[in-house]
Amino acid sequence: MDIKALAATLILLTVGVVNLIPGVVALLPDRMVALYGVGVDGAPMVLLMRHRAVLLACVGLGLGVAAFVPALRPPALAFAALSKLSFLALYLMMPGLTAELRRVAAVDVVALVLLAVAAILG
Repeated sequence: MDIKALAATLILLTVGVVNLIPGVVALLPDRMVALYGVGVDGAPMVLLMRHRAVLLACVGLGLGVAAFVPALRPPALAFAALSKLSFLALYLMMPGLTAELRRVAAVDVVALVLLAVAAILG
């Protein structure tokens, strides 16, 4: 494996793990406050946030698989980038969010840059 391929693999694995971390909310919804700085009242909102956690974990798993199956990289990169961009767009439209959500946005910006680098490296 050449250095570019190794770097792309490591980037995909790193961003994949970043996407898996919020997946813990699917199993431990009490972690929402620590991750996002918000409490969620009511079963419907807990359900939606847990579902979001599962979707993020799916993106993370997709990136993990794509790290080792180069043919899957384009769709995995596209879905991951879309996930990050959609959160950032919505984040920018809503003023006065928590410090934890600012941290999530900052991590997503870094992840987007890493995804772009991985796409360039192939």
